Amino acid sequence: MSFIQIQSTHKEKSETKPTLIDLKIKNSKEVSIWLVDPTYTQQQISSESMPAAIGGIATFTERNLNLKQPIRLFKYPEVLAQALEKDGIPDIIGFSNYMWNCELSLVFARRIKEVSSQTIVVMGGPNYPITTLEQEDFLRKHPEIDFYVIGEGELAFANLVATLINSDLKKNNLKRELPSVHYINADGQAVIAQTVERLKDLTEIPSPYLLGKLDEFFDGKLQPTIQTTRGCPFACTFCIEGTSYYTKIYRNSLEKITAELEYIGSKMNNVKKKGGRNDLWLVDSNFGMYSQDLDTCKAIANCQAKYGWPDYIQCDTGKNNKTRVLDAARLVNGAIRLSGSVQTLDSEVLKNIKRSNISGNELMQLAVEAAEIDADSRSEIILGLPGESLKSHFETIKTVLNAGFNKIDNYQLMMLPGTEVNTPETKKNYGMQIRYRILPRCFGYYDVLGKLIIATEIEEICVATNTLSFKDYIKCRKMHLIIHLFYNDGLFSTTLKFIQTLGLTVFDWLMLIYDEQLTGDVKQLFDNFEKETVNELWLKRDELVKKVQEYDIIDQYIDGKLGYNLLFVHKAKALKFIKSLKELAKNTIIKFFKNNKIDTHENLIFLDEVLNFDLRCNTNIFENLELDITQMITYDVLRFKNDTKITAINEYKLKNPQKICFILTDEQKDILKRSINIYGNSELGVSRILTKVFVKKLLRKPIYESQPTPNVYTAILK
Repeated sequence: MSFIQIQSTHKEKSETKPTLIDLKIKNSKEVSIWLVDPTYTQQQISSESMPAAIGGIATFTERNLNLKQPIRLFKYPEVLAQALEKDGIPDIIGFSNYMWNCELSLVFARRIKEVSSQTIVVMGGPNYPITTLEQEDFLRKHPEIDFYVIGEGELAFANLVATLINSDLKKNNLKRELPSVHYINADGQAVIAQTVERLKDLTEIPSPYLLGKLDEFFDGKLQPTIQTTRGCPFACTFCIEGTSYYTKIYRNSLEKITAELEYIGSKMNNVKKKGGRNDLWLVDSNFGMYSQDLDTCKAIANCQAKYGWPDYIQCDTGKNNKTRVLDAARLVNGAIRLSGSVQTLDSEVLKNIKRSNISGNELMQLAVEAAEIDADSRSEIILGLPGESLKSHFETIKTVLNAGFNKIDNYQLMMLPGTEVNTPETKKNYGMQIRYRILPRCFGYYDVLGKLIIATEIEEICVATNTLSFKDYIKCRKMHLIIHLFYNDGLFSTTLKFIQTLGLTVFDWLMLIYDEQLTGDVKQLFDNFEKETVNELWLKRDELVKKVQEYDIIDQYIDGKLGYNLLFVHKAKALKFIKSLKELAKNTIIKFFKNNKIDTHENLIFLDEVLNFDLRCNTNIFENLELDITQMITYDVLRFKNDTKITAINEYKLKNPQKICFILTDEQKDILKRSINIYGNSELGVSRILTKVFVKKLLRKPIYESQPTPNVYTAILK
């Protein structure tokens, strides 16, 4: 799903194209227009992307309508509230509507309408119902919204603005249909219009970066985003872009993309020097799948050489043509996040969600080649898909684990508006049990025009079906935490390599941990995780809505006592007693070896050394960065870690014990310090950092104490 797109209705409708007359303004009066892509800010910034989507809508509208006043853009609620007080309420204000900011947009719109009923409020975004009846119900429940723009927003919004200006901003004068615009007219009738034709050439949208409209958002906290293509050829029922509206792929020109990258690179170079972030989000749905993407990667590589940006690229890489995707990753020096997302590997479930997948062999090859170029490789799995069971979910996990990705992201099935899976028919057919919970970081209250307003985002997820009980759902979540702690991010990478060298599988070891009787800190961690997994779920949305209207409850969310990402926060907690995790790993691996009759003295000694080796790589990476960490070894664990072809373990035996130092390079310290500067090093802060960086590259670098020039050796290890 791409960030800057605005969703169409699922209902099949013919597309219409506004005529030139529609885009002509008859009355050139002064009109003030603001566009807002709000994000929560009180705990942390929940949506960190620069508002490039509304930026493109603004530049397209300005170019086509010749407005006298430039359209203003807003991201932070506090800045919007200050502008409303200082500069007054605009004639037209538009809000984005995503799952992470829907209520925030609505409460601002509501307050603006209370103070200035004549102001025209427009909303657009994918968090919108799928059927005509549900769309009408949404509009009637939210009278603060005058018009809802569906589909890609540029043409529809410009056409709406032109029509409103030509009507002297009197919305009640509108009776006719406007392409891709839904509204309730003055007679109380719902006007559900046809969908406007998509832009076939994205270069028609003037770059908000190159025109300077996004300059104020280079503050070191927000992440630049660009989009080279729109559309997705796949029809996944759980995804916004699974509808036929997005089947065709349209793109930006290489010239525009290159110019944007150069502009952003020069800006981010200064941001990095001031301690800010240094990444990029490519919001294409299948980046790297098309030949033109390689040209984009060459342009990015030029920026890396010229500006030292970006050092990490967040994106969803293509579901097909993995060879080209890998070529793309090589061009940007492994900075790109490679996605081998499967969601499930069960054939029946895939059929139910209308998804085609890459094969297990292709998954293996992607992971292997990603490791060769030291790229961040991830696979995604969704729990609760129609027809999924505990057995099939675990089988998918097993296959993906054995493929060797750096990280496996496990998600619950979110029932997104605008998707086929979130229809009454699908829910009934698969016996879906729905629960509600607060989205992490998406809560807060703000002073707007003299009134304190509360907003909280609530997501709807599937926790059981006619093939997956709620009890099994909890079991799956426990396995997700085990993967997070013992597999993801390479915290035990050397140990995992040793297990695999002996012909054993990682999945079988993790199952031993799953069945183990836990004790001490680790038991408490898992007990708390299970308890909070249950407690975060609400059966009735209305009851949860009522609960989060209390200021003291919102304060508990802001303080981090409620409403956090359970997997990442519990991992951050576990890092404080990493030695306990190491002991659990040791005990279960010894049992693993005994079960397979390979618990030789040498294997057990080597196991102890690789576990201590991994432990020291993980020590003090978010605090006390200058701490000296060493280990005496009797086996050449460092050579074992780096060897691509493993010989017998006894051949790694050292003639004399040696000391290894575990250091953080200047580059690692720079990334860690900038990350801690943005997010902090509390449990919440560390949990956020874990989602934003290639953690494996931040683990301490091992070097022999006898190395005459550690910095040179460190450079070799990168």
